[in-house]
Amino acid sequence: MKHAEVAVVGGGIAGLIAAVALARRGLRPTLFETAHEFGGRAQTRVVDGFHFNQGPHALYIGGAFHAALSAFGLAAPGRRLSLANALALWEAGDHPLPTGLVRGQAAPPLSAADADDLAEAFAAVAAGAGEAGTPLRAFTGTLSPAVRMVVEAFVRLSTYAHAPEDIDAKAALDQQRLSFSGVIYVDGGWRALVSQLVDAATTAGVRLRAEHRVGAIRREGRTWQVDLADGATEAFEAVILAASPAAASELVEGAQTVVAAARATRPVRTMGLDLGLAGVAPGPEYALGMDVPLYMSLHSAVADLAPPGGGLLHLGRYLAPDEAPDAGHIKALEQLADRLQPGWRDRLVHRQRLVGITVAHDLPHWRSGGRRAPVVVPDAPGLFLAGDWVGDEGLLSDASAASAVVAAREAAAFLSGVPA
Repeated sequence: MKHAEVAVVGGGIAGLIAAVALARRGLRPTLFETAHEFGGRAQTRVVDGFHFNQGPHALYIGGAFHAALSAFGLAAPGRRLSLANALALWEAGDHPLPTGLVRGQAAPPLSAADADDLAEAFAAVAAGAGEAGTPLRAFTGTLSPAVRMVVEAFVRLSTYAHAPEDIDAKAALDQQRLSFSGVIYVDGGWRALVSQLVDAATTAGVRLRAEHRVGAIRREGRTWQVDLADGATEAFEAVILAASPAAASELVEGAQTVVAAARATRPVRTMGLDLGLAGVAPGPEYALGMDVPLYMSLHSAVADLAPPGGGLLHLGRYLAPDEAPDAGHIKALEQLADRLQPGWRDRLVHRQRLVGITVAHDLPHWRSGGRRAPVVVPDAPGLFLAGDWVGDEGLLSDASAASAVVAAREAAAFLSGVPA
């Protein structure tokens, strides 16, 4: 058997960041990935010049993922999204999107008083509103119905979670605060970020093992044995498990903390319809549902994601925690495209349907105080977790990045015998 220092299992965003962070600390990580390419759900499919992410992706400028890229000397190619001319979708009609930035600036159906209340609500969010251990609805329930719907719509946008009575208020509003710093749509799709991370890993000395499926991880004495599907076994002093909750609980033998944490997760899911168009009709480039959980964004208006003259349109419907995906949801998204981008069917080149896809593996629930699985596994010395269902910082890719950085730091401390 070969011997190395740290194994990282799972080559998505969390695994790549953990591996690079370990190597930059002078360690020798080996990164195992089942697929033939790294990136996981951050990969991008390119078809005839259209760059299809796995649904709409935005990089939060103030988030942990952007910070990790910057720490590694990497940059996100693309431009910042502007909501200056965005639409708010109400069942009663379409109106300018109320951003809550200016008091008294009302957009129907909000009154001038509603506009003032919305500005005050967002000011409270910016000032740190949101108590851990309470649901988001505890905050929004004090607002007028129209203002409540607007605030919850923006939280839904930033978290993907259509669950105001379930999501922890602090986790939700922390994410909303993060959105105030803006987001970037990435040129070439998120595979551009994955490619940079893979290059950084190679340069840093990470052993990259694509198409290496791990079958089991078990503790023997002072080392961790990583059993590969091809029958080989490799020994490591520590392991960072950057896999889904289901995969993590299946891979690790004897770590009840991992099994219990995986069972407790509640995935955040969405329906998506992505349209590659030969041309774009004049009309709104961005729209957000207020009293309906819908979303539309012409990402190619901001980032390089379509061939010359073409457009890439993302439409989505946020699913409630117990809501089943339904064919009618896709039909509703097609009807939304009819409404906002008339004639799209005649210009359609490629489409991507995403039915009930997992956007994040866990919703930070208020009953747990917004806490997710721990990075350090207490009943398995030398085992660490990373991913969007792990740690107490950030949501979505920012949770993946934040937990990966912490996992690398804790693994290095474990190997050195000095507490982090």
